[in-house]
Amino acid sequence: MITEMDRVKMIITEGAKKGLALSKFIDTQINEFKQSDNFEEMIEGSKYFKNDGDIKNKKRVFINEKGQEEVAPHLKNYQLKHPIIYKMINQKAGYLLRKKPTIKQVIGKDELEDPDYKEILKGIFNNKMHKRLKYTLIEAVKRGIGWWQLYIDEEGDLKVRLRYATRIIPLWQDEEHEILDAIIMTYEVEVYTSATEKEKRTKVEYWDLEGVRYYIYDGSNLIEDVEEVEKKKDLVIKKDTDGTSILAHFKIGDTLHVWKKIPFIYFKYNSDEMPLIHLLKTLVDCYDELCSKTADAIYDAPDGVNVVKNYQEESGTFQKNLATYNTVFLDEDGEYDRKNIDLNIEAFKSFIEQLRKDIYEGGSGVDTQSEKFGTQESGVALKQLYADLDLDCSNIETEFKSSLEYFMFFYNNWIEMTDGKDYSDLEVEFVFNKTMTVNEKELIENCKNSMDMLSLDTILAIHPYVNDVEDEKEKLEKQQQEEIKQQESEYDKMIKELKNNNTSNKDGAKVGDK
Repeated sequence: MITEMDRVKMIITEGAKKGLALSKFIDTQINEFKQSDNFEEMIEGSKYFKNDGDIKNKKRVFINEKGQEEVAPHLKNYQLKHPIIYKMINQKAGYLLRKKPTIKQVIGKDELEDPDYKEILKGIFNNKMHKRLKYTLIEAVKRGIGWWQLYIDEEGDLKVRLRYATRIIPLWQDEEHEILDAIIMTYEVEVYTSATEKEKRTKVEYWDLEGVRYYIYDGSNLIEDVEEVEKKKDLVIKKDTDGTSILAHFKIGDTLHVWKKIPFIYFKYNSDEMPLIHLLKTLVDCYDELCSKTADAIYDAPDGVNVVKNYQEESGTFQKNLATYNTVFLDEDGEYDRKNIDLNIEAFKSFIEQLRKDIYEGGSGVDTQSEKFGTQESGVALKQLYADLDLDCSNIETEFKSSLEYFMFFYNNWIEMTDGKDYSDLEVEFVFNKTMTVNEKELIENCKNSMDMLSLDTILAIHPYVNDVEDEKEKLEKQQQEEIKQQESEYDKMIKELKNNNTSNKDGAKVGDK
């Protein structure tokens, strides 16, 4: 089987024989990506998330005297946009990541957690990282996949930044899209062409296991970004056969380093990297269009329908005069009347309710306007209502756990290089604490009844009043310590009183003596 990278190397090798540079290959990959169906769906996913669907292109037209369509200027043209995609994506993000994930070491029965590594994990997965994870999930569902790029900040710490999938072109080593061989990243910047004028230019970065190459488009030609290389000249390793500088991924002290793997981490919505809009676009378009056209019909209904007799002009002229002037010009023997229109609203409501069900079923969401939503009280009934959402988010959880393990490979590698400590043998578990509408009284009672069967971590993870398990455990430990101190204080006080009583009885008096 020929992998994507084998094909890349083959193209580069054959291209080198014919004088084809790597920059030309990168340019070809960028053009293919931007003309692909995947890129188009990424753009659509982002537009529909912002409630900017195709309904904005809706027009009301009539046929003019020349038999051509023409926009009717005086007809009401509703363009009703329903933020269903926005709501559904945020619903998934809130269900899976409203609470901060629990990050902990996996230890044996008689083992203890490494306290230093525990503090490191706590420092990594803070509130800022929690927010980034939530944004990454939204990006992944919108566009099918989200990306993190690792970088070293000005203070010399390892950080990650979220990158949009529309800027990243991955070159995969395998068909499952699990192993990266290279990354092409594109982005636009404003470059000054004179003291007062500037223009947008597209920059390109090519990341592989050799290092990173920087390019910029000069018209339609992709050339080396000399200015960027000059800014980072202390990272230059060598030049390739095309004369393009190869820079190190990062630097520690005076030593240049290249990561053992490509420093980009993917977060997939599903194994096919298929965005939510792929499943729902036609359904949402139909929903918006039907609602908009029905609104137009309701608005027009009082005006009724036109009935014309002995009209000498063409029908196109009639339609134009009516649409433009809201007036009909008749001959002497002509007649004009308008009949009322009866709208079948019940048929519309029935269809639109079924269409809404289809949308939420296809998108694995929970429709809060459903009749079932407010009537389910028991935990079992609520779980059934959330079944599709829970299944979809469980699949997201599987993908994200794998990606976070990939991230920890880099972080452990970084700690070993900077601090000399090797934590690569320590296993880390990521627990996503899902959130749903629950019967709190029933859930708390179940937690209470399970105290002897489940661990404290498990109980706290499902308790409705706990948002951060680790924080709650620290509060409980502090509370227990305070209770112990209070008990010790009371014990000391009791001992002191006994000693005082013994001292006062040294004169030989016995209990009961006057």
